[in-house]
Amino acid sequence: MKVSVAALVFLILAAALGSQARVIHDTETRQIMMEKLPLGSLVLDEAMELPADCCLSYTSRSIRCVFMRDYFVTSSRCSQPGVIFYTKKGQRVCANPRDSQVQDCMTNLKLKSDIRAHE
Repeated sequence: MKVSVAALVFLILAAALGSQARVIHDTETRQIMMEKLPLGSLVLDEAMELPADCCLSYTSRSIRCVFMRDYFVTSSRCSQPGVIFYTKKGQRVCANPRDSQVQDCMTNLKLKSDIRAHE
């Protein structure tokens, strides 16, 4: 029962965030969620692992690597796999790691990073 309630809360939260890619990067957000749940933090920790950097959804836009400066792959503890890109303007964008455009951009950024490291 507790797990299904936690799952329901997670689905409601995901739906409320809409179709835009969102990143949970705030321990304050996690704390607020834990306080609002009557079930306590144990259920949240076990049923809905929300590490600091997880993608709740992916961007619907294509990844234009020319606007990206860096990236990282989300933790395996996240509810779904993700890649978070940092744009040159400082924004964070969640993307699907299975997307070929995302994989190409990851490869290009890694090559640029390797070249800079050897200079």
